[in-house]
Amino acid sequence: MAAEEGSSSATASPISLKQRQPTLYDVAKLAGVSHQTVSRYLRGGSPLRPGTVERVAQAVAKLHYTPNLAARALRTQEPDKILVIVPDDSIHVPTKMLSGARSVALAGGYRVETVTLDRDAAVVESQLRRVLTASDVAGVLSFAPLVTSGVRQSPTQPPLVVAGDYDDALRAPGTLADGGPTAMVVRHLASLGHTHFFHLAGPLSWPAARSRAAVYTETIIEMGVTSHGIEHGDWTISSGHAAGQRIATLEQVTAVVAANDHMAIGAMRALYELGLKVPGDISVIGWDDVEESSFLIPSLSTVRMDHEALGGRSMMNLLRRVGKAPRTAMPTLARSEILLRESVGPPRERAGRFCSMP
Repeated sequence: MAAEEGSSSATASPISLKQRQPTLYDVAKLAGVSHQTVSRYLRGGSPLRPGTVERVAQAVAKLHYTPNLAARALRTQEPDKILVIVPDDSIHVPTKMLSGARSVALAGGYRVETVTLDRDAAVVESQLRRVLTASDVAGVLSFAPLVTSGVRQSPTQPPLVVAGDYDDALRAPGTLADGGPTAMVVRHLASLGHTHFFHLAGPLSWPAARSRAAVYTETIIEMGVTSHGIEHGDWTISSGHAAGQRIATLEQVTAVVAANDHMAIGAMRALYELGLKVPGDISVIGWDDVEESSFLIPSLSTVRMDHEALGGRSMMNLLRRVGKAPRTAMPTLARSEILLRESVGPPRERAGRFCSMP
């Protein structure tokens, strides 16, 4: 067995890689270990000391090292690809979430390929059959709920993990299905004096949408305030816009809690078109902290989650099922927080503010 520590110093100077891609030997030199140790780290072999793992992980990240996975697959005859499934193009998946998942997979020595689901259910079933029978696929991570009944997994197929697809009662912090921050949102709005709410929820097929709606209802009851309805959109701006047109007719509503930023943005546009001011007449808060949310007029208050860590943790769960998780620790998760911007304020009277579209 090769020794963990090579002859290189742990304080080796950075390597100049202007004209070529970094190699396994470059990583070993920067980390101050042998190339055999780096190889063991990448393939998840025998245990390494925590300090060694940390140095190698830092060197891999600093050099942006990507192993020659195709060559490894030819040598070992083992599947070397992780497929990441995302919803159809109309639904936003945070880039940081995908980046976090990809980083963990690469650290485990796998290639990553993204598959976008079709909107047609029959086509989705065909896609999944191809994915689950491909000989080079080691595992599948889906960031979309897979509700089709025509595809069944067998013991011979690669492991499949659906991120956030947990029991609806699960409230553990750090899962994609955790609706806990919704309680913080409702309580904050109530503290400003809001007593009449509306929830713009995501599609029922998504555990995250069901969880956020459930926590919203629980907190409304807990705070003794009134909900004037829950409407399920499909995460898109257009569905938020349609809901916003109906919310505008509910003259008592002064606070809209949306399950994502895009639906909140659509609702704000509809309220503006119908002569209502945000937050003068209605406060609106979203979820996800998408890049454009801070540039709107008014800027959108939102819930920020640690998407990068959530993506990495989801991928780590898959690789553990595959049986070859990287030796790095589970990504540390920052707590979710409310970002208060211009779209939230104290309630005001709305009587007589509604007007029809021209």
